[in-house]
Amino acid sequence: MIGSPPNMGLEFLRRVRTSSLVAGAVLALMLARYLAPAHGLAAALGVLWSLTNLALIERLVVALTGSDRGQPPAVRRAGVTVAGMLGLFLAGALLLASLPPQSLLWGFLVPFAVMVLKAASLILLGSRAWRRFAGDPRGALVTIVSVAVALWAAAPARVRAAAEAAGHAESQGPEKFPNLITVISRAFPNEPWSHVLHHFEAVIFAMLVGAILCVLALLASRNPKMIPGPLQNVAELAVEKLYDFVVGILGPKHGRRFFPFLATLFVYILAMNLFGLIPFMDSPTSSLNITFALGLTVFVYAQWVGIRSLGPVGYVDHLMGSPRNLTGWILVPLMLPIHVLGELAKPISLSCRLFGNIFGEDMLMVAFATLGVSMLAFAHLPIGLPMHAIFYPLALLTSALQALVFTVLSTIYILLMLPHDEHEHHDEAHEVEPVSHEARRIS
Repeated sequence: MIGSPPNMGLEFLRRVRTSSLVAGAVLALMLARYLAPAHGLAAALGVLWSLTNLALIERLVVALTGSDRGQPPAVRRAGVTVAGMLGLFLAGALLLASLPPQSLLWGFLVPFAVMVLKAASLILLGSRAWRRFAGDPRGALVTIVSVAVALWAAAPARVRAAAEAAGHAESQGPEKFPNLITVISRAFPNEPWSHVLHHFEAVIFAMLVGAILCVLALLASRNPKMIPGPLQNVAELAVEKLYDFVVGILGPKHGRRFFPFLATLFVYILAMNLFGLIPFMDSPTSSLNITFALGLTVFVYAQWVGIRSLGPVGYVDHLMGSPRNLTGWILVPLMLPIHVLGELAKPISLSCRLFGNIFGEDMLMVAFATLGVSMLAFAHLPIGLPMHAIFYPLALLTSALQALVFTVLSTIYILLMLPHDEHEHHDEAHEVEPVSHEARRIS
């Protein structure tokens, strides 16, 4: 930009890169949805190819015109940049030979179109015509809608036909929103690794969520400070509240012991529930395989706690109903099967409750997104009203609530496996304290 400070020019380029990535993602999704996944992949790689090329050109210009031009470091940077441009040229040739060239070209032109539009917008925003246009919101809205309809009418007939066919296919019944693995699998339907990727889709997303949480935990605890930063502050607040919650149920003696497992369980389930709200991601807890694995983990851990805390004999005595008199021993043939079936039902109830709520939440959002598209079907547009957006606050609440319910039930299952005399002593201490306090106040 002529006459502008260098920082302003760098800021302009940074915004161009960000806008190009967003516009390229939208273009790639539209082509993948309405033409073929290969076209979407070609457009995305075309955008990355163009942005990398612009970055290399910028680096070369800086090396040739900077204050240290002619010096060995600058010459070395220029040589590395030229080599990178040659490698990028070869990569572009391979892309042209293996992907649809037209979609690749559209993606390559996205950054240049963004530059032109941004430069035009800077000129337009300072004009009197724009001030008059922005002064009348109703006229501006009519103009924007008219331009959108005109652009869709000018779209190739193949794109409109594909969009209409997709709309008819979606009318057969709602499906989950496509995620990244689904898009990749559809782009390479005949590859064996594509089928393996799709088969282990829920496991991959679950491992990805776990890896992200591990990285965040490492960053939050790597360099603790007396005045914590935002990430450390959030982590400390979460640990404090979860610790108080677990101790409030299990008591100080056992709360500290089981806090790491239960807090990790809550954070992991909450993150998996919320992960599906990110575009092109999926909630692993919407798969019964993942939720049953979580329920089975809690079941095995609770049984291990019972055997370790009560001993093998005490554990069997607990399953029999702790008979201490003749009536109790007579009821053992009835109580033992009931307790065994109750323990076996715990992982099933945990997994089905979590799976049903998260999967139903996804289906509800898909249904309303389909409704939003059908409301504008008369205009034959590839977009619709975002009817599903109103359920995002509800999805946030439901995700947190289901993670809390799962954790509370797991805590209670562990509590039931602890020695009963300690529970009774703990409860008596809580009951005697208010009575003694009241007696002292009356006296």
